[in-house]
Amino acid sequence: MIFSRRKTIGVFLNKIFSVFDDAVFHALEREGRRLDYDIVIFTSVEYNLMHSDYDDQEKDIFRYAAVDKMDGIIVVPASYDEGEFRDGMNDMLRTRVRCPVVAIRDDDPRYDCVYTDETEAIRPLIRHLIEHHGFRHICFQTGYAGHSEADARLRVFLEEMEAHGLEVPESRICAGNLWYSCGDVAYDAFFGDPDNPPEAVVCANDYMAIGLMRTLAGHGIRVPQDVVVTGFDNIPVLGVDMPSVTTVQPDYDRMVVEAMNCLDRRIRGGCNGSEHFKNALPGRFVLGESCGCGKRAPDHYRRVSEEATALLELENDQDAMMNNMCIDLGACADLTTLHKVLISQRVYNPILRDHYICLFEEADALTPGTGGKVRLVHALRDQRDGGMPMTVYDRSDILPAMMERKDEPQMLLVKLLHQNGRAFGYNVFQYMPGQAPSRAFAHMNVLITVALENIRRQDELMRLYEERRRSSTTDMLTNLLNRRGLNEKLEALWPGMMGRRVAFACVDMDRLKHINDTYGHTAGDHAIRLVGQAIQATLPPDGLGARMGGDEFVVFLPEGGGAQDYVRRLEKTLERLNKEQARPFTVTASVGIFDKVIGEGDTFEHCIQAGDQRMYAVKEAHHARKAVVTAGK
Repeated sequence: MIFSRRKTIGVFLNKIFSVFDDAVFHALEREGRRLDYDIVIFTSVEYNLMHSDYDDQEKDIFRYAAVDKMDGIIVVPASYDEGEFRDGMNDMLRTRVRCPVVAIRDDDPRYDCVYTDETEAIRPLIRHLIEHHGFRHICFQTGYAGHSEADARLRVFLEEMEAHGLEVPESRICAGNLWYSCGDVAYDAFFGDPDNPPEAVVCANDYMAIGLMRTLAGHGIRVPQDVVVTGFDNIPVLGVDMPSVTTVQPDYDRMVVEAMNCLDRRIRGGCNGSEHFKNALPGRFVLGESCGCGKRAPDHYRRVSEEATALLELENDQDAMMNNMCIDLGACADLTTLHKVLISQRVYNPILRDHYICLFEEADALTPGTGGKVRLVHALRDQRDGGMPMTVYDRSDILPAMMERKDEPQMLLVKLLHQNGRAFGYNVFQYMPGQAPSRAFAHMNVLITVALENIRRQDELMRLYEERRRSSTTDMLTNLLNRRGLNEKLEALWPGMMGRRVAFACVDMDRLKHINDTYGHTAGDHAIRLVGQAIQATLPPDGLGARMGGDEFVVFLPEGGGAQDYVRRLEKTLERLNKEQARPFTVTASVGIFDKVIGEGDTFEHCIQAGDQRMYAVKEAHHARKAVVTAGK
C-alpha cells in the first residue's frame, strides 16, 4: 500500500480525458469511496494517429509505476492504441506484479476480466439493419490493425451477413483510425461508384460514424435519407444539425463496479486460488436518427445548447489558463518561480484540488528495483499554497506520508514529466469530488515539463558560464587566482581596507630555470604546483593567493600583523612537501613582505610592487649566502 491507513488499487489507463475514461474515472472515484480504497491512476497520452518520441517515453510509466506497493491493479488494454504500449503493460504485469489484476474491456485468460460481450453487443444493431430495414448492401469500417474490440465487431458483422445469406466483398470493408478524421477514408472506399452506393455503413465506433456523416454532408449525401450510418459507444453528439447516432451503449459504469468488487474479494482473500473471473456484460442497443428510427428527446436542442455553452466556457477558461501558463512558465528560471506561477494560476483551474510535482533525485529513477529517491518540490493542497516542501522520499511511495488524507480515500492521477529522452519526475493530480480531468490536464503536464527543461538548460548555461568565468580568473596549473582574478577580488575588497594594517607576501620560486633545464618542463610544472599547494595550505580563511605568472606568486593577508608568522608556515610547509614528494630536486622560494596601514591614495598595485622589491632583496640575499658557502668550500 502507498499509505498506512488503507489499501491501494493501481489503475493503468491511457488518454484519461476520453469519453470512456471519463466514465471510468467517475466510477472509480465512487467505488473507491464505497469500498475505502486509495486509487492511483497511472496515465499516459499515446495516439495511434501521431506517433512521436514523446509517445515512446510515455511507455516509461510501466517502468516507473510502483506496482510492488499495490494491493490490486486494474488495467484497460483497449485504451492503448499502440501494440508496443500493450506489450509494455503486459511485460510489467508478468515480471513485477504479484497482486490481483482485473482487466476492463478485455478478455484475457491470464486475469480476471470484465468486458462487453462483443459477440452479442453489436448483433442487435446488425440484425436491425438487415431485418427491420431490409438492407442488403451494407459496408463496415473497422479500426486499425490489432484493435481487438473493432476486430470482434467486424467478426459479428460478417457472421450476421452470412447467416442472412448476404455476401460481403472485400471492397465493402475498410480500416479506419477510430477517430473523426477518417471520414474521407470511408467515403473514398464505399462511395466511389455513384451507381452502386451502400444502403448502410456500420462503423466500429461513434467517432468514425460522426466523421463519416460530416464528410457525407459535405458531398450532399443525407443521413438517413440517402444512407444509414451507425456506430458503437454512444458518445455525446453536440452538433445541432447532426443526426443522433444509432449505436450500442457499453455499460462502463458496471464494468468498474464489477472490477472493484472482484478486486475487493481477491484482496480480502474471499476467492484466492479460484479460477479467473469472467464477466461479459451486454450492451444496450440505442436507436438514433442516423437510421431513421430514433427521435430526438423533446428537450434535445435545449440540452445540446446548454452542453455546448458549458463546453465553450470551459474551453475558454482552459485556453486562458494555458496561454497564461505558457507565457509565465516559459520565463521560469528556477523551481521557486515555477512554484509561484503554478500557485498564481490555480484560479483558472478550480476543479483541481491538489497538485504535487515530484522530481527524481537519480538518473536511473525509472529502472525498477534501483530504490530511487524523489523530492517533492511543489504542493497545492485544497487549492491552497502548500509551499515547496523539498521532502525526499522513496519513489515507490508516490507521495510522502505527510500528504495522506486520513479522513477520506484519495484518487490520485500520476503522469510522468519527460522531454527529449530525459525523465524529470512526475505530476500527481487530485481533482475536486465529482470532477474529472480534461485535455487541459495533459497540456499542463507538457508545459511543466518544458519549464523544467528550460530550468535545466539555464542551470547548465550558468554552470558553463561559471566555469568559463572561473577559468578566466583562475590559474589552471595551481588552482590559485591569476593576475586578473586577484585584481577583481582586491578591487572589491580594497575600499573596506582603509585604516587597516594589511600585508602582501610576494613569493618567487628559486631556480625554476635550473629545474626546467635539468629535469624538463614537466618537473618545472610540478615545482610550480608545489609552491601553489603550499600557499593554499597556509592561507588564512580571508586571505588571497595568486600566481602572477611564471614562478611569481602573491599572497594578500588582510591581517598584516601576522605576516612573518605566515612566511614561516609557508617555508615549513614547503619543506614538508619536498620530503613527501621525494623528488631529485628541492623546491624553495624567496618571500618579500610589505605591510602597512592603508590610507587615502594607497593602491594595491603599489603594495604589490613594494612587496616585489623586498622579495628581490631577499632573493639577492639568498644568492649571496649561497655564494659565500660555495667559496668557503
